[in-house]
Amino acid sequence: MSEREPDIGGILEGVGPEERDRLRAVHELLVQAGPPPELSPALAAPPRPPEATVLPFRRRRATVIGAAAAAAVILLGVGYGIGRSGQERPEFTVAMSGAGGASAELAVFEQDAAGNWPMSLEVRGLPALPSSKRYELWLTKRGELAQPCGTFAVAGEVTEVPLNAPYLLRSFDGWVVVVEGSDDPVLRTTKV
Repeated sequence: MSEREPDIGGILEGVGPEERDRLRAVHELLVQAGPPPELSPALAAPPRPPEATVLPFRRRRATVIGAAAAAAVILLGVGYGIGRSGQERPEFTVAMSGAGGASAELAVFEQDAAGNWPMSLEVRGLPALPSSKRYELWLTKRGELAQPCGTFAVAGEVTEVPLNAPYLLRSFDGWVVVVEGSDDPVLRTTKV
């Protein structure tokens, strides 16, 4: 070991032998490459930005009113765009039906970076349950409950609920809604 090459053994305490060998090889390559070149004096200070020319703006009543109207239209458009940004198009939708005319539509959105499938479930015609009970959305395999996707309560004729499924959806064959603690579907579909 030369004088300019530091001993990295103390840094690598507790590191496994394979990782230690890999880090030593990288260290040796860095030592062979040597220090980076010095920064050119021409690059040490950034160039000065050009001077701006200020144009006078004559204030007229019509100009002020026009500018205010244009700003209002722009703000309205931006607000509408922001409000609609969370309502992207679903990757697919699933229709569900049940007894007594109850129905649901499940919109499944693009899978996020963590592998979750964000969903929006719109339920119609399910009766409200006692406060101690909830409905549950499940994925099924061969008609049996396989993986839960969340619980929800209903209020009124239509209820919309955000849920998610952190599963590989292709490995399931259907969706059902059950009353918490029960295996009997109140809503079901046969296709994912």
